[in-house]
Parts: sequence; structure tokens; C-alpha cells
Amino acid sequence: MSGVASVILGSNEWRVPFDGETSLWDLLAQTGAPFPAPCGGNRICGKCRVFCTGSLTPMGAEEEAFLLQGERSAGVRLACFARAVGNVCIYPLWTGGENLSAVLPPHGLTEQGWGAAVDVGTTTIAIRLYHLENGSLRGEILQPNRQARFGADVLSRVDFARQNGPELLEDILHAQVENMAALCMEQAGIRKLDRVVLTGNTAMLHFWERLPTEGDGENFVPQALFGGESRYSLGGAPVYLPPCLGAYIGADALCAALAAGLPGLPGETALLVDLGTNGEIILSCSGQMICASTGMGPAFEGAGLAFGMPAGPGAVSAVWQTAEGDTGIQVMANCVPAGVCGSGILDAVRMMLERGVLDESGLLCGNEAGVVLQEGELAWELPGASVWVTQEDVRQVQLAKSALRAGIDTLLQTAGLPPEAVDRFCIAGGFGHSMNLTSAVKVGLFPQALAKRAAVMGNGALAGAAALLLDREAWKALEVIRARGKEMPLSGNQVFARRYAENLLFAAF
Repeated sequence: MSGVASVILGSNEWRVPFDGETSLWDLLAQTGAPFPAPCGGNRICGKCRVFCTGSLTPMGAEEEAFLLQGERSAGVRLACFARAVGNVCIYPLWTGGENLSAVLPPHGLTEQGWGAAVDVGTTTIAIRLYHLENGSLRGEILQPNRQARFGADVLSRVDFARQNGPELLEDILHAQVENMAALCMEQAGIRKLDRVVLTGNTAMLHFWERLPTEGDGENFVPQALFGGESRYSLGGAPVYLPPCLGAYIGADALCAALAAGLPGLPGETALLVDLGTNGEIILSCSGQMICASTGMGPAFEGAGLAFGMPAGPGAVSAVWQTAEGDTGIQVMANCVPAGVCGSGILDAVRMMLERGVLDESGLLCGNEAGVVLQEGELAWELPGASVWVTQEDVRQVQLAKSALRAGIDTLLQTAGLPPEAVDRFCIAGGFGHSMNLTSAVKVGLFPQALAKRAAVMGNGALAGAAALLLDREAWKALEVIRARGKEMPLSGNQVFARRYAENLLFAAF
């Protein structure tokens, strides 16, 4: 009896061959993939939930007692109980994290019954369930988007759909969202929803609506910009899709703008960045809103890095210099370090620059303390963590920070504004919720002048969707944003191209 376990977390996949009946706990441990395990595998906490398909031992009564009925029927198992007896696919799960931190804008309560706000992100999917009459939060869940194994970014998935057909990606998305909604309803003790608002980028909404995703690996041609009721229900309720502005400025960006209170007060200049796999940037000034999107990749969401992981138990989330001059780290949930998330990699790169481990071009210096060969590649070890930042990780951070900074510079230059002219700088996205602003400036993510005006708002897309769910008046504010917004393509923009090349370098320390 033998098999292969495929462990999939975001865009990362590990394949572990095994002989004989083997616990999922042992298979996960061999990969180093992070998964919640507060009790250390002693079968007393019920936290090591994984979604699993394939050849498994049956679930016993002791394991069943830890799981909701919806989880059991959906294929959720506890890694410490379940054992593989043949080929399996394992998806580590978590139900909280940075992407569920959402600050709602001022809103009223105009609806009745039960409702769900859904943010279908490229890397993660988040749902919040509300009792609409009083606005109380009654259930929430966050999971990796299971489409990620077919491409870490939107264009990769569009290209996959073009070559292989969109049905697989569509089916995966519907099955996951429907299961997550069912779990939220079970948390709240209800069987039916009355209203749903589902937001996401333009491509994700196409997958939800099962519309053709036309284009090649460089371009995406939208078939609709939405702004109405979906063809599909969720939890027995109609689903409303907020409008998109264009191919790359989706409903998620407009929802984030709503949550940020754009276009803002008369005479105010405001800048919003929504940090994710794609970085959406919206500049609001003189009654108009210039919107752009730039591909940052998944590095700041903990994916695509050698030891990357989402913000959760075991993730190194902060790195700093101690009073004694040593390097200190913070690990989420005080667990044994298992990897590094977005805020941690940002701090780590800043520390590497300050210590001379990296030069201005981003090249690791092999003669500096802590730099070792890791699987034939230079890497810097986080002290006491058995977690390394590799040369390729640094390159991914360079590409991400250069793309965002070049986008900000381009929008400001187009409007004829210096960074000092921005009155309010809104930072949305799970990564933005916990990042160190000083590290962001030192690495070159955005100018120093903006940091002084920064307001961190968490998952803006989810917050905006929740406002639309709770208050019908919020749709009027969203329509103002849509009417004033203008999408500015960055592809082929000479200013963006020049700024991108300039911002690949790190500032000298």
C-alpha cells in the first residue's frame, strides 16, 4: 500500500510519496507547509483542519466530535486523526487572519434577515455573515482560493481557461464559496440567507458568472462589468455583484474606495492602494478619480516564496533590531516558526539592507553574517527560525515593490501632484493591515511623505461589500465612485516603464 500526497497551499505545492498507511500530520510535517496545530498533534484542540480528497481512513466518532456537520460533508479532516491509504490531495485551512480585518465605513441599517458579504480574492476568499437588522457579525471564514494551483495571478488563470476551458476554474470557485457560506450559516445557526453581496476583481466575477474569459496571457477582455443581480444564488439568497470599472479595476477596488470614503471631502486629495496579488491604486482629486492596476505578484500575501505562508500560526510576521543590536522576530500565535508572511518578508528585506546583507541592486552578499548556501542558492537565515530568505525571494519583493511604487508615481505625475499634496493615504488589503510603515518606506514601497498621512483599513473590498449588504444607501455612494472613476492602463505607459526600472533598485543605506 503506497501513494503520493499532494499538499497545496496557495500557489505552492509539495508532493510527498509514502509507503503504508500514513497520518496526514506526518505528511504535512515532511513538507514544512504551515498548518494550525496548537496542541502538537495530541488530539485535544481540533485546530489542525485540512480539506482533503483521495484515499483516506474513515472518520471515527472522536474526530467527528471536533467538526461541524458542514465541514464533515465537505471533506474537512483533522490531520492528527486522518490517515492516507493511497493518493491524496491536502489543502491546509485557516479561518482567520489579516484578510478578515475589515473596517466598515459609516453606514445605516436598511435590510432585514440574514446576509453575507463575500470577497473573492485572487489568493484568498473571505466571507462575513451578518444579522442585517442590527448589523451584528455572526459568522466569518477565510480560506486560500483553491484556484491558485492553476496560477498565482489573474492572467495566468485566464490563460489556463483559454487553453483548457474555464469549467474547472468555475466549478472550483462555486464549490468553495458555497461550502464556505454553508460553514458560516452553521456558525450562525441558520439554514438560509436573505441577501448576498459578492465582490472580486473583474476576472473572478467572470468565473463566478461562468462567462467567457477571453484574452491571452497578457490581456483580459471583459464580457461584462456587472453591477446587478447574479445568475446564481448562494445560501438560497440572490447574489448582488457590484460594478467593475474595467478589465483591471474590478468591483473589489470600487468596494475598497467605498470603504475608504472616496471621493472624500471637497478639495481633498486622497490616494488609495489596495495591496494584493494585483495592486489597485486610486487617486481622487478635483472631483475625479484616476484608477490603475499593477501586477505585484503574491509575495506580499506569503505565496511564491521559499518559506512563504499566509499570516497565521507559525508565520514570522515581524523582524527588527533589538536594543543589543541582534535580530529579533515575532511569530504569530507564539508557535514554532514555520515560514514567513507578507509583513515578515518586508521587515526581513529591510533588515537585510540595513545590515549590508543586500546591496542596492538586491544582490545577497555571500561574506555577510547569516548568509548561507541553501539548496545551491544564497539565502539569509532568520535567527532561531530555520526559515530562510533566498535570493529569488528578494527578487520577488523587488518586482512587487517596484510595480506598486511605479504605479503611484505614474498617477501622481499624471495629475501633476507631488506626494506631499496627498491629504489622505488609505492602505487596504490584508498585508497592509499589519505591515510596518517604516519598513515599507525603507524598502521603497511608497514615498516617505505618504507614510505620514497613512490610514490602514484592512480588507477594504470586504468592508465595502459589507456596507452594501447592510445599507441600501451605500449603493448610491458606489455609483458616484463608478461615475467619477477612469481606468488608466499602465501597459505601454512610458512614465510607468521608466519609473518601474528606476524603482527596481533599493535606496542606499
